[in-house]
Amino acid sequence: MKKAVLLLMALSLPATALAAPTKLAYYTGTKSNTSLQNNAAKIATLATDSYAIDASGAITGSVPANVRSTANANGIALYPVISNFGTSDFDPAIAHAVLKTGTAQTNAINNMVALSQQGGAAGVNLDFEAVTNTDRSLLSAFVRKLANALHAKSRKLIVSVPATSSNDPNDSWTGAFDYSAIGAACDLVQVMTYDQNGPWSLDGPVAGLNWVKAAIGYAETVMPKSKISMGVAAYGYDWNLTDSTGVQVDWKDLPGLIASTGATPAWDTASSSPKFYYQAGGKEHVVWYENARSMKLKAQYAAGENVASVSIWSLGQEDASFWSTLASGGL
Repeated sequence: MKKAVLLLMALSLPATALAAPTKLAYYTGTKSNTSLQNNAAKIATLATDSYAIDASGAITGSVPANVRSTANANGIALYPVISNFGTSDFDPAIAHAVLKTGTAQTNAINNMVALSQQGGAAGVNLDFEAVTNTDRSLLSAFVRKLANALHAKSRKLIVSVPATSSNDPNDSWTGAFDYSAIGAACDLVQVMTYDQNGPWSLDGPVAGLNWVKAAIGYAETVMPKSKISMGVAAYGYDWNLTDSTGVQVDWKDLPGLIASTGATPAWDTASSSPKFYYQAGGKEHVVWYENARSMKLKAQYAAGENVASVSIWSLGQEDASFWSTLASGGL
């Protein structure tokens, strides 16, 4: 009888009894140092955005010794990020050359595997962005080859992908990324559920909750939840509506901006996002951002979905309130 009661109790445990998603944090340079030191105990995985690849497959960059030592001392899995960032932005020509050219592809894979075996790394994080949609099959094949090469050396592969809510090979931004093929090959798919809007677009939410749910919901249809990392943004965007320009504003700087401009934040119900307007130098601005309310909703969603992790972009943009908000949402 006791066994039956215990079994019923176990079966009735709520979803929150499951292990909460872990935290993958992105390191972007010295700005991230203090946050890494302060929050190391909360971070399971650290991805260092500090390497770039060129059209020949050569990789340049480094991980500072203090970052490696902090990760190793705290049992944090370390993943160097390799991107196709060129002179001023992500370069589709670099990605195409690496994906298409046999020699460049071989060089790239060999160099990434070598990098994964240095300084206590657990693997690598591939971050190819702005990939031409016609390179879709090439990208999927490359991910498979890279994953196989890393797995042969007992290393893992994280692949960052733009958020999408459907499989559309013709989409100019997301079409190159076959979620199903990438998810089958790699160990973790880091879904970049941020930058829904930015200075390149009209003003709007950085990551509306409905938009995030649509992207993660789609990912869950083509790969296990255990392979999904949901991106969260520690920033907002300030659009100068008069000049049609925009800049990023860190989470930690937003309260000061609100106070200094005398702005009154408003809540956008459709996207579950905050925003505010202000005037400066005779020009009108609007800021869309994340705050405790919007971030807690995302944390609760990630915890409820039991995805593998949330991925924070990026360390140094946030403050202690960001971490306490994640905790209040079950992370």
